[in-house]
Amino acid sequence: MVEEITVKRSLPVNLKPEDNFLFEHARTATFFVLPTTILEKAVIFQDTAFSLKDLKFYTEYTHVHELGLLPKLKRTITCALKRWRKIPDGIWIKDEWSANYFHWMTDCLPRIWKAKEFGASDRIILHDSFKHLAYVRESLDLLGIIPCYFSSSENLWVDKLVLTPRTANFPNFNEPLTRLTRTKFGVKPTRNPFQKVYISRKLAEKRKAHNELDVELLMLKHGFEIVYAEKLPLKKQIELMAETRILISLHGAALTNMIFMQEGQHVIELRNQGDSKNQCFFNLASAMGLNYYYTLNHADSPDTIISDFTIDVAELESLMLSLEK
Repeated sequence: MVEEITVKRSLPVNLKPEDNFLFEHARTATFFVLPTTILEKAVIFQDTAFSLKDLKFYTEYTHVHELGLLPKLKRTITCALKRWRKIPDGIWIKDEWSANYFHWMTDCLPRIWKAKEFGASDRIILHDSFKHLAYVRESLDLLGIIPCYFSSSENLWVDKLVLTPRTANFPNFNEPLTRLTRTKFGVKPTRNPFQKVYISRKLAEKRKAHNELDVELLMLKHGFEIVYAEKLPLKKQIELMAETRILISLHGAALTNMIFMQEGQHVIELRNQGDSKNQCFFNLASAMGLNYYYTLNHADSPDTIISDFTIDVAELESLMLSLEK
């Protein structure tokens, strides 16, 4: 049975009246979640699941965007010549967006918790390419999960396949399952959060700050630790976030780490001025019970995803000072 979920969100703590249009439409969202489906005698063809019993592709569970008839036929013909491997059971948790830190943490992991509601094993099925993603290896190691990898040269025959749905449509979150990720990683700080952290994108390929030096000097002035997430193993990132009281960063994957912060702490997103589209971190902060703040900054383009920014340092410092009171 399809589940209907409605979430209601509080507006940013520091919302200015003239910025209300950026967030108003994101205050409430309704989305639908497919039921978890268990297939007997299923086949994994490349990146999707096929039921021999139903003679049906279950692409609504394996893809964000539905596959048409021709892609399905192509997979069937191509895969018919590959070798076969049989496994007793497995869980499907991925789609075409999953090889991305944000989507792995907020889409894939909650699907594991969903499968566990049905008594499924921990045998998640992943393509070999996921072996090369450090955050996948490290997160599964921390959770004690040994995945079943398969290569592009083989098909999998699965006696019992648990097909998990996406637990929310992007950019929304299934709040109980998203919060469960924090619990599953055993986030238990020994004292109240005290760290002030700025996650820099200086080493990233895109979405950098033109005035990064000014931003970093500001952070040092106010006692913030400057972190380059790509240099830290996942375990260290989790431990740091569990102790973090204030997190600041540009719109980017590192902000995903707010899922390891304790409820009631503070997140400041450095946003693109005029961008009312990219709400994933505003929504995530709400799902995790965090206080969300923002500053608006000049970007090279209206498209936040590909732009570099000039951070409004004066506005940011004013906001930082307000949180120190």
